[in-house]
Amino acid sequence: MTDDLCRIGIIDIGSNSIRLVIYDTTPEGGYKIIKECKYSARLSEKITKEGRLEQKDMETVIPVLRQFKEICSAFGVEQIRAGATAAIRNAANSAEIISFLSQSAGIPIEVISGHQEAYFGFLGVINAFNVEDGFVIDIGGGSTEVTLFRGRRYQHSISFPFGAVNTNIMFGHGGNWTGEHVQRLRTYVLGRLVEHDWLNTGGGLPLFGLGGTLRSLGKLDQKLREYSLPNSHGYTLSTQTIEHFMEMLPAMPYEKRKDLDGLSKSRADIIVSGLIIFHTVYRYIGASEALISGEGLREGMLHDLLRPEQPVRDSALEYSLGTIIRFDIHTSKRHLDHICKLASSLFEAFKEEDNRAEQEMLVYVSIMLHRTGTNINYYQSKRHTRYWLMNSPIRGLTHRQLILCAMISSYSTKSRKQKLSQVHKDILLPTDEEWIHKLGTLVQLSIALDSTEIGIVSGLKAALHGNTLTLELQGTMALLIGLEDIENALKAFKAAWAVKVKLGFPSNG
Repeated sequence: MTDDLCRIGIIDIGSNSIRLVIYDTTPEGGYKIIKECKYSARLSEKITKEGRLEQKDMETVIPVLRQFKEICSAFGVEQIRAGATAAIRNAANSAEIISFLSQSAGIPIEVISGHQEAYFGFLGVINAFNVEDGFVIDIGGGSTEVTLFRGRRYQHSISFPFGAVNTNIMFGHGGNWTGEHVQRLRTYVLGRLVEHDWLNTGGGLPLFGLGGTLRSLGKLDQKLREYSLPNSHGYTLSTQTIEHFMEMLPAMPYEKRKDLDGLSKSRADIIVSGLIIFHTVYRYIGASEALISGEGLREGMLHDLLRPEQPVRDSALEYSLGTIIRFDIHTSKRHLDHICKLASSLFEAFKEEDNRAEQEMLVYVSIMLHRTGTNINYYQSKRHTRYWLMNSPIRGLTHRQLILCAMISSYSTKSRKQKLSQVHKDILLPTDEEWIHKLGTLVQLSIALDSTEIGIVSGLKAALHGNTLTLELQGTMALLIGLEDIENALKAFKAAWAVKVKLGFPSNG
């Protein structure tokens, strides 16, 4: 690998599928996915009545693991971490299987305990959301983990030996469900939940969901709603939506379920068993809403590998921005920080009280990421920046905030005559249109003030008197380059904020 990056492969041998994800990682613990491969194994379906996984069934896995190893070699992976979860963990001959797979594939494989699986899932979630308290649920093929965290710290967890695949076999009758079948699975799950008192201590907290069941429910809901930002991570499922799916999906025949837009055919049989488990837990803990996490077990294994002593970040957003800047922003952090300083001084002149903390955050993120589009085309960078942010791996933002940052960071003089919120009116608030223009022009003026990126404008003093804003630019050099950029940005800024501007330049005579 070039530079100081380290390339790591994480292999997750799950009950439903086996995945390889290859990451480029930084010394600070940041990472970027560069390759993902998946093989649908459904190991949970191969457990015998005696609770064993026979060698003949495991022999089909060996070529998959060997190919994963070859892919890692081709990509220059320096370290592989492979873990096996519920199907192998709970097998009566677990140790025998792990030894056979490790030797035959030439990859050291660890058994991920139920406690570890819950903890890794928590690490994936907590480093991908700016949230203090909540529950995590990870519904796999052969197990379900539930975790409670408070103050961004792990509190309790439990791993149940039931998942979407093995409960479909036990209760699902080939993917077709009656009311009696649903109730039997619900009763079975409740019987295990009542054994753990801490599950009743977090009523009203959000539930963060991992695994294919939650992702599938999110995609289905987005299709039904014609949601304008089809991102999975951070998508919210309301109580009403969850109840709607519980009425609709179990009552639908398996063959009809396979044709649902947004649901893969390979999941049409196990989506109901996963949903029943999820719905039962959701109701029992008294969750307020469910949010889908795009990061979970594999990212948790990576966090634990990279920073085992301190794997939880204080801010998912700051951690995410630091990683993006490291990988995707080709300009100095000093320059970005300087623009933020100018923007802060400018914004301070306006005594806006409502949602000020959020607005300051939106300005900060928009400035930090406004250069992403230059990776594609310098001269059309604003258009590419907007698309990149809309589809970006920024963590710690809601979908609404993500859209706002995309529009603010890519704002141009042409934008002021457009109704920018129209495309995403299903997500944005009615008041957001005004703030896109206000914050967009503020960000663009701040960027224009340091368009040379050498800090000619070292600072500014801003004071608002009535509807007149006095701007005194500070610096030791004459401002020669970038004057046109400042004038264009000022024109849009004055229109958006409804102010007149008196501008004083540094010593340029």
